[in-house]
Amino acid sequence: QVENLKKYMKPALIAILFSFLFATQVSAQLTLFSADEVAFGGHDLVSYHEENKAVKGNPVFAYTYKNQWKLVFASQANLNKFKANPEKYAPTHMGYCSIALVKGDLVKPDYTNFKVQDGDLLFFLTKAFFNGKTLWEKDPINNQKLADENFAKILADKK
Repeated sequence: QVENLKKYMKPALIAILFSFLFATQVSAQLTLFSADEVAFGGHDLVSYHEENKAVKGNPVFAYTYKNQWKLVFASQANLNKFKANPEKYAPTHMGYCSIALVKGDLVKPDYTNFKVQDGDLLFFLTKAFFNGKTLWEKDPINNQKLADENFAKILADKK
């Protein structure tokens, strides 16, 4: 009887946790950063891919991408790599939390909690006892599919 209770309580608790965590959603516009804010917590987008680390950038190596993101890089070499192939290094889902997108929500993630999956840079929320990356890892292929589909729907609705 206790095992049955545990079996049904876990999904309910996860649903409640999702509701609470994602109640602090980003506004309806698709803008994660203010005009004067350095994007992605000031982390170097190339370093996520090349070093598998969240490395802080240096303002000396700053670059504005598509008049949208103020980026900083750890080195001139990384800035040059980004400029040569921005699509390779730019985050998937414009930097929104990928696990929140599985539920169709736009949430600003923790830019130190990330994964490069099949070349895609994904970010995840970390809050209290919740780690979005851990939840993502339970079904990464299906989660990627759902997040991609939901993000496409959100983009279509904003047009």
